[in-house]
Amino acid sequence: MTVVTYFPQRAAENMLHDEFLTAVGLMPGIASSRPGRSRKLLWVDDSRPMLALYKAVFEGLGFDVQAICSPQEALDHLSSQATDVAILDYEMPDMDGGVLASLIKGLRPELPVILYSGSTCIPQDVHRWVDAICSKAAPLEELLAMINETLAQPCVLENPERIRLRAQSLV
Repeated sequence: MTVVTYFPQRAAENMLHDEFLTAVGLMPGIASSRPGRSRKLLWVDDSRPMLALYKAVFEGLGFDVQAICSPQEALDHLSSQATDVAILDYEMPDMDGGVLASLIKGLRPELPVILYSGSTCIPQDVHRWVDAICSKAAPLEELLAMINETLAQPCVLENPERIRLRAQSLV
């Protein structure tokens, strides 16, 4: 049986982050420890509640997450801060994720860019600017695998089935 993990925005907005992390089993100790520096994720999404949720979940997995609502702020951040992977929403009001990805690749061509979106209408030309596309409806492990593919030191979930089952019970 395959269970798809989906975090509806309304449920996420109403849930306390620690409560959510505990419910899906992502409190400290679930992610395997990784030696060396924490990997830096730049996460850009216009939804503040969802950004807070992503930040809490992925920091619980050992990543350092810079959560930013504005594409322009993200570009400013990239010009002055180290980042290992950029994760972008597609549908944002000021600039879509495809345009932002093209600007990021112009500034930092070596930086992996993952488009993480609930949109089903991503134009084909956007694919040339991103290294991977992951649906927000996909299981957490799929996004984590995409991040891991771009990094030398992967972060591994110790019990992904437990996380899937608990997350499914929240929906």
